[in-house]
Amino acid sequence: MKKILLLLGVAMLAIAPVSAQSKKDVRLAKKEAKKAVKAAEKEGYKMLEVGDLETRIAKHLEKVYAGTAFQIVNTAEGKRSVNMAKSIARNNIINEHAESARAIVKGRVTSDMHDVNSVQAENFVAAYERLVCAELNGEVRVSYTLVRHNKKQNTYDVKLVCLIDYDAAHQRHLNAIKRAAEEQKMAQEYGTRISKWIDEGFVKQVVNQ
Repeated sequence: MKKILLLLGVAMLAIAPVSAQSKKDVRLAKKEAKKAVKAAEKEGYKMLEVGDLETRIAKHLEKVYAGTAFQIVNTAEGKRSVNMAKSIARNNIINEHAESARAIVKGRVTSDMHDVNSVQAENFVAAYERLVCAELNGEVRVSYTLVRHNKKQNTYDVKLVCLIDYDAAHQRHLNAIKRAAEEQKMAQEYGTRISKWIDEGFVKQVVNQ
């Protein structure tokens, strides 16, 4: 019983600063949401989902400011349908994130794995990029979708605003890099070193580069 009470006490202490921080996040998110709504309206965008755009943006930004998730935005313009534009924007979100990650992994291979030949290194990096796209696909959460109808051309512009959870992304990158190492027969020799890259704040490096 004492052990349970001790654990509860520790948990409450851990929650307290987070709650205080979240109030600051909420205030900032609401302020920025108002600006974002005005900008969207000025550009002729409307929210596709049902509900209030300002509220959606505020909820989205709270998670970004709290540091639990990162934002990825992509726009597909001049498409014949909203669904087509949404699909293209979503694919671009995953591909662009994977490309950024690929660049960092390639740099680490070059600097940390001098005995790997160029063909093996390129195959490993390419396999990682392909696998991380597949891994991350289910982690992309759409916060809201902005749509603009170009009446003269009868086409649509779609701006997709998404979140990816940091912890989930960390695990997905780890899965992808381990599988890539296994595919290229590098897991036994380099597995520990490669996994360490992900543990060194890799996801935030990708997001912030």
